Amino acid sequence: MKFKNLAAIICGVMILSSSLCFAAVDSGKIALGRISPGMSETDLIDAFGQPIHRDGDDWTYQTFKVEVERGIVEEISTRSDTITTPDGVRVGLAAEILNSTFGKADKVDRDYNDTEYEYYSTDRTKKIEFKVVNGVIVKITCKINN
Repeated sequence: MKFKNLAAIICGVMILSSSLCFAAVDSGKIALGRISPGMSETDLIDAFGQPIHRDGDDWTYQTFKVEVERGIVEEISTRSDTITTPDGVRVGLAAEILNSTFGKADKVDRDYNDTEYEYYSTDRTKKIEFKVVNGVIVKITCKINN
């Protein structure tokens, strides 16, 4: 009888602790198109050419923006529906896809007009953020987690 009670307690604790866990996104899935935080400036230029506009560390391409510091891609963002995450999430999709694709967000920040959902890589070195307005993804940002 004591063994059954102990087993029930252990199962209960495991279920409770798993419900408190957040998403753990593989760092390879924190990317937009073929661009990921941490890739080199050289690899970015080889893949996409020169940006259409440069303002210091901020580079603008037709469908995305990149922040490059010391030769490393620090951040990528898009408001375009033509560039996707490796799992196919893109601007214009309903926010419900986030839970089914990434799990429960590590952080949710609700503002007056929008909500931001943040997911961290398993090693916590990168994160992906989704800005949602009226239930629709309007912006995606991938960055090195400083």
